[in-house]
Amino acid sequence: MNTFQPNRYEHGHSMLLAGLRHHHNYNEAAANIPMQWRTFVQQLPLPSQTQDTTYGVMCGHDASSFEYMTSVEVSSFDGLSAETGRVRIGPVRYAVFVHSGAIVGIRETWQKIYDWLLHSSYESAHTPDFERYDERFDPQTGMGEVEIWVGVVHRTD
Repeated sequence: MNTFQPNRYEHGHSMLLAGLRHHHNYNEAAANIPMQWRTFVQQLPLPSQTQDTTYGVMCGHDASSFEYMTSVEVSSFDGLSAETGRVRIGPVRYAVFVHSGAIVGIRETWQKIYDWLLHSSYESAHTPDFERYDERFDPQTGMGEVEIWVGVVHRTD
């Protein structure tokens, strides 16, 4: 039996997220994503930003790369520059995991989540999954807690 489990399940609400989108090769992501975050936080606050919580959104992937968006919640996409990435998050059920400690280990937490998903009674809801960075995470030290929200539905097979 897999002892790695979600910390809780949540029914997520609809959100509009705006930010900086980039494609990353899996092998280079650990070096490139921190640079993406540094660039993004210099652009804050965004027009219509609703709070200080930031999000790292997995917008899509293939065998060699994935798209990642550093973002904040906004009340509207109006007033955003043409280069600003946008994503709508729908109200789905999420398995919520907590990554604790150094952010450099978050890739291992994501791997444990994918392993859990393969062996659980759930499958992906095929919605963007995201990391939620609130006051429990210190971006200066790269330490703290980050919630990882993975959209799930009950497996049908």
